[in-house]
Amino acid sequence: MSKRLPSLNALRVFVVVARHGGVSRASEVLNLTHSAVSHQIRILQEELGITLFDKAGRGLSLTTEGSRFAQRVEAAFNEIEDAAHELCTSQHRHLRVGTISSFAACWLLPRIGDFISSCPDIDVDVQSTNTPTVLTHLDADVSIGFGTGPYPGVFSELLLRDWLFPVCSPEFARQYDLHDHAWYDGVPLMHSSYEPWSLWFAAAGISAKEPERGIMFDNSALILQAAIKGQGLGLVRHSLAHDDLVAGRLVRPFSAVVESPMSYYFLCRTDKLETPPVTRFRQWIKAQVAAFPTHVDQAPGGA
Repeated sequence: MSKRLPSLNALRVFVVVARHGGVSRASEVLNLTHSAVSHQIRILQEELGITLFDKAGRGLSLTTEGSRFAQRVEAAFNEIEDAAHELCTSQHRHLRVGTISSFAACWLLPRIGDFISSCPDIDVDVQSTNTPTVLTHLDADVSIGFGTGPYPGVFSELLLRDWLFPVCSPEFARQYDLHDHAWYDGVPLMHSSYEPWSLWFAAAGISAKEPERGIMFDNSALILQAAIKGQGLGLVRHSLAHDDLVAGRLVRPFSAVVESPMSYYFLCRTDKLETPPVTRFRQWIKAQVAAFPTHVDQAPGGA
């Protein structure tokens, strides 16, 4: 015979007939007529020039040559199925993203649905911490680090600079009559170790020291929630407060802003930078940052 490959359809029928020992059962499994199955077996035997089955009562039994051939063909089909499964599995990728908890809650999570819908083949696992994050702190493929840099040993790219200003609920601002040139020492202040009031005091021309009293949070997202509930005046980052300001849940009673000493960085191990999930996430988050309003109005009441 020539080196031409026998009909794959006939080979598939042959394997099922061999496995079930007869045409009738094979026709049920394959959802084919009895005559169609018999026809495929006849075609294969004619192509090979070999008798593959002998009659055995109401069924069929493999000849010696047919038995050896069936083992090889079934193994080949199993190999093809395994290869197809591995290929499909490899197309579904996993991406672990690490970042600081406040950024995850207030900036990343409200937007990550867009990445998931545009990249449905990538499963995203967001890991967060209350301390400025670097790759060594989390088992992550990429991190959105919050700090001053540099980050030796990893790929580092500045993503977003940030601004600090006080926010509160509209009712709180009216209660304390908060506006430019109206600062009162009795206003309850909320802060975290990453947003010192002394920086903003200097920018606003207010002669005051870093407050020793008031509520201290280890997660800046909690400051926003407390401010929305009218618990006090919170010093927050523009990146975190923007959505709440736009929605009217918070207001800026003062126009003074000061640049945060810490910024956001895209961090990635160099060996993973060119992998498809990381490449696509990096492109996506850079586009999101480019669309985010980095300019902060000097007029109070908005961001």
